[in-house]
Amino acid sequence: MPLSIHYYVLSLSAQTCRLYEGFRDTLIDIQNTSFPFHRDDGTPGKRPPTSGQLRDFLRNTDKHLSIYLEQDPLWIVMIGSTRHIAIFRSATIHESMFIGKMEGDYSAVSTAELGSIVWMVVKQALTGSNELALRRLENAADLKTIVVGLAAVEGSIESGADSSLFVEEDYHVKLGADATVPPKLGHVSDVIDDAVDLVIDSVLRKGGDVAFLDSGTMVKFQRIALIPTN
Repeated sequence: MPLSIHYYVLSLSAQTCRLYEGFRDTLIDIQNTSFPFHRDDGTPGKRPPTSGQLRDFLRNTDKHLSIYLEQDPLWIVMIGSTRHIAIFRSATIHESMFIGKMEGDYSAVSTAELGSIVWMVVKQALTGSNELALRRLENAADLKTIVVGLAAVEGSIESGADSSLFVEEDYHVKLGADATVPPKLGHVSDVIDDAVDLVIDSVLRKGGDVAFLDSGTMVKFQRIALIPTN
């Protein structure tokens, strides 16, 4: 399964586990019958659970997670203490779906702030080294094997798989304002209202890769560029 800017965040603790749905740096706290998932093993108050109780709780959390992965399989970032993450990883059947982790207590962090922090982990998984990505972009420009600007990129992404997209991390173009939906991207326009995100989603679904570069580093490339399939 290709990497994506659409993902889950699983927050682990001894009392309550939460699941978020992420899209770039925006998180939605999932609130339904499966999450948040609270520990209820008869332990009075908030007394710390035994190791066995904690393992059972995190194993059941994994079962709740399975419901979402069966319906919409997405990559996952884990959040929690070193101990909670280690126990969960020993119990989960979804180890292959995790692309990163953040160790520590983020319970006092707002959902908006958490989204910005987690996005750094996802972006690193997608991009790798920012300097290497920028160097590759410059080399492609020198060889004139590059497509520059949103309109030109939209017209080129259907040419084949394994293309490489480069985009400034804060570049957004609202659909209906300065951009329209390319005909072949209409199937996802009902859930994504940003023309740049539509292009990113399409490239990733086709097996291409996406590099998010720092703001201001791609001015001469009109903030978005594509190296098409050779």
